[in-house]
Amino acid sequence: MLRAFAFAALACSAALGAVPTKADPIADFFKGKTVSLVIGYSAGGGADLWARFIARHLGKHIPGNPSVIVQNMPGGSGLTAVNHVYNTVPQDGTRIVLPSVTMPTAAAMGMPNVRWDTLKFKWLGNLVRDAQSCVASGRSGSKSIADAKQREIIFGSDGATNSTGQHPRLLATLFGYKLKIITGYGGTAQVRLAMESGEVEAVCSVWASSLLGPQRGDVDSGRLVPIVQMGTKKHPIFGKAPMVSELTQSRQDLQLMQFVFGPAEISRPLAVGPDTPADRVAALRDAFWAMAHSAELMAEAEKQQLVVDPMDWKETEAAFREVLALPEDVVARARDMMK
Repeated sequence: MLRAFAFAALACSAALGAVPTKADPIADFFKGKTVSLVIGYSAGGGADLWARFIARHLGKHIPGNPSVIVQNMPGGSGLTAVNHVYNTVPQDGTRIVLPSVTMPTAAAMGMPNVRWDTLKFKWLGNLVRDAQSCVASGRSGSKSIADAKQREIIFGSDGATNSTGQHPRLLATLFGYKLKIITGYGGTAQVRLAMESGEVEAVCSVWASSLLGPQRGDVDSGRLVPIVQMGTKKHPIFGKAPMVSELTQSRQDLQLMQFVFGPAEISRPLAVGPDTPADRVAALRDAFWAMAHSAELMAEAEKQQLVVDPMDWKETEAAFREVLALPEDVVARARDMMK
């Protein structure tokens, strides 16, 4: 009788233990899937470098551990990719955009074919608050943007509405520098090749993280010379290059430069389309934050000398709101200068 009771108790316990664990719908959705990280540029440039760096780590932190691949979609000065992710299906969390730095202000600047609302994207976060500069080739002889007061400097660009085109155009219009801009290159990697051959002399939108990492040797050897920097504080990798804020005392000019150059400091943000289900957005935001603080990512960043300085999705969205809240007269002046 005692043995029968014990056996029954054991069977009851086993039955209770056999209750299936609660299903995880997020993990079930992403398991076995491929997530595309979409960028608007060709392979070899700064955006591509960061996208591939992120792709190596993000999937490990998304429930279900999907594969993450980079999808290069060049066109429209980097904006074709933004339109694609915002306006087409699926909007299910399997497509993430790493946009160009001109994307947040594109509509306000009157750029053609803007079919998105920056603040309706579901932002996941921003991996780095980077700083930008314009650099000249060592063979050009240029040491500072001030040299363009005396002679013409030829800039290469991968699109008139991209920061590689906008930044030198604003410098030329605002300060009267003699800058010639040649557009049509497939990306910043192609512009660098043109600099090496002497076809052009300089390029803008060169990141501090790039010069600290894969292009450090070019700076140390003098093959690349920073000639002006756009950040809110000086960065040592840019050496003696003047900051744009040092070029004027005008409050109106400083506000204008905040609108044009400011988004560059929200350097590598990630977003999904506006119709992505809220539970998947929340999971991707958590995955981004876990990735940004993971030991594996930090170890690779140190090895590649990449600067990781993350913002969560709330900080990222707030930073975009701040840029877009500048007075309309500042925005209108920026539009006029970019025509």
